[in-house]
Amino acid sequence: MIPVDSLLYKIDQKLNKLSTNEHQQIPLEDKILALNEAQIKLIKQKVDGQSTVSGLGLDAFKKRYEDLQRLVVNYKDLSLVLKNAKLNQYAADLSLLTPKYMFYVDSYVIATKGLCVDRQIWINKDLSKHGDISLLLNNDHYKPSFEYQETFNSLSSNEMSIYTDGTFTPSKLWVSYMRYPVYIDKVGYIRFDGTASTNQDCELELYLEDELLDLTVQSLAMYTENQSAVQSATYRIQTNE
Repeated sequence: MIPVDSLLYKIDQKLNKLSTNEHQQIPLEDKILALNEAQIKLIKQKVDGQSTVSGLGLDAFKKRYEDLQRLVVNYKDLSLVLKNAKLNQYAADLSLLTPKYMFYVDSYVIATKGLCVDRQIWINKDLSKHGDISLLLNNDHYKPSFEYQETFNSLSSNEMSIYTDGTFTPSKLWVSYMRYPVYIDKVGYIRFDGTASTNQDCELELYLEDELLDLTVQSLAMYTENQSAVQSATYRIQTNE
């Protein structure tokens, strides 16, 4: 956890010239908004980085996963309904997940074929592109198989779809995912919905504080036209990791 008081103090410290307190008049609610926007941006950067680390070795992937491990939700089940009989496509509604779904991690389905019931069928780690679905379904090497216990999935309009070869029927999807982080907050202002703000620390790992601050300060410095702080934050962001 990263204390919100530490974040707010260091925002002022990084933005201001200590001798003049220049650029200090930023309302608390604006700092909180910037912190939460930066938090989402930082998570997206970590997730996007996972798809580009093949040349950096397994350690790079582990590092990014560990950075966000607090947000990973272990397998939760969702019911599947037939969505497209021609494609043998079954779909689950991700909006039913609590806490709220943010990014995909892993999944498997429970399926039945004839007298063989409730078999676990693993789903490929990577979400399939919609343009590849027909190719995958018609390729003997990639199409879903009950015997080999594997299939693939796709994501669209807050629904996760899985596919069969028409010989087996999935009943339930178990999905592991990354949830949204809690909203960082601090007592002292009224929210847009009219409720009073509360104290809420950032739940990311403590060692991510500097990265979160750099993104926050960069945003606020642009807002206040504080060019020296923009340049400093941008440089730190470029040299992180």
